[in-house]
Order: sequence, then C-alpha cells, then structure tokens
Amino acid sequence: MERRALGRARAQLLPDATCTAEPKPRTHEPCLLKRCHKHKKLQWLVSAWSKCSATCDRGTQKRFLKCAEKYVSGKYRELASRKCLHVPKPDLELARPCALFPCPAHPLQAAAGPPRGGWVASPWSQCSASCGGGVQRRSVQCMAGGRPASDCSPHQKPESSLACNTHFCTIPEKKDTFCKDYFHWCHLVPQHGMCSHKFYGKQCCKTCSKSNLPESKWKDGSYPGLPVPLTQEKQ
Repeated sequence: MERRALGRARAQLLPDATCTAEPKPRTHEPCLLKRCHKHKKLQWLVSAWSKCSATCDRGTQKRFLKCAEKYVSGKYRELASRKCLHVPKPDLELARPCALFPCPAHPLQAAAGPPRGGWVASPWSQCSASCGGGVQRRSVQCMAGGRPASDCSPHQKPESSLACNTHFCTIPEKKDTFCKDYFHWCHLVPQHGMCSHKFYGKQCCKTCSKSNLPESKWKDGSYPGLPVPLTQEKQ
C-alpha cells in the first residue's frame, strides 16, 4: 500500500517502511448522523368513527390517525404524531356526513309526549305535642303541569306523616304545702344533724328538706341551743 508524504517543496510517494518512525494515521473512524427509523414498527392507526354531531338533519362523523408502535406481542403503543412524520399516511376519509333524515317539527313534544304526573308535597306542619310523642303532617298530591293527575306511582309516594318530639316529658316536683318551720330556732336543727329526729325533723321540715349536713353524733341526749323534746321531758 502506498501513502502520500507531504513536504514543503513537493509531495513524493514513498514505501510504508520509510515511515516507521511515526504512528500511522487511521484510515477510517465510526460516525453517527441520526438514529435509523423503525419503519417496520411505527405505523399510522385509524380510530373508530365518532358519534354523529347531530341527531337529525345533517351532522358529521370523524375519525383520527394515530401514530403507534407495534410490539412483538402484537400490541400497540400510541406515540406523538411527530414520531411518524417519516411514515407515509394512509389515504383515508377522516370525515363523513351522518343523520340525514329530517328533524320533526316539534322535537320536544314528539320525544317527551304529554307531561307525566309527579308527587308534590307541602311543608310539614308543627308537631302536635311538645314532648311524649307527637305527629307532623303534610299533604301529598299527584300533579302534572300544575293540575291534579292520576298516573303517579304509589310506591314512590312520599310520607304524609312523621313522628316528632318523642322525648319523655319532665314531671314537675310536687311541693309539700304542709312542710314548714314552726320555730325560730329551726336553723340550728341541721347544724346539729338532728333532722332525722322525729320531733325536730317534723317541726323544722322546711329547713331540713334543704339541708345536706350529716347526722349528729351526740349520744348523751343533749342538743346545744335546742329545746329538749317533749318525749324526753316526760322521761
């Protein structure tokens, strides 16, 4: 193989053996311009037709082309459209007319027909009792277009009565009109814990009924500040 030797004055071809003092330059090297396209895997897929844009007269149906990659398993993965710019698009119709029959003159009346009845309820009344269980009532009528009707379903009729205020009523405490104090020293009875005594408890009923003081521990029968009961005087 021959190579060129460059000089200042002229170039002369020499044998390779004369250039052993210097490393021989490479004659080729790798290069990468861009990735090769996956022509066999990337392709355009066609979607199904969309619903008609109108229910009567003239409407339009559309479908779309989608860029997809096919796997070895046979499944597809949707990609951005720019990935398939190098793949030729199929020549397909992507829009077509639909619903060519004329619309009826009165579409609402033709579709719905005469108005059907529905249950209409009035507001609830006040409860018939404040405690112990009462009843609230309301009127429920079958109406259609503001007029009474008879085609309402009985199974869908709302309740016309409702239990209310079912809590127990409080019973006011009975006051004993005969429970009163008969002596001016009755305030001393609960202080000495003698409200349970037959004489003192009865004569000072009003004061003892309001007292929470403990009973007396006096054992000798003396009650400082209190008169001696008549039962003890007789003894």
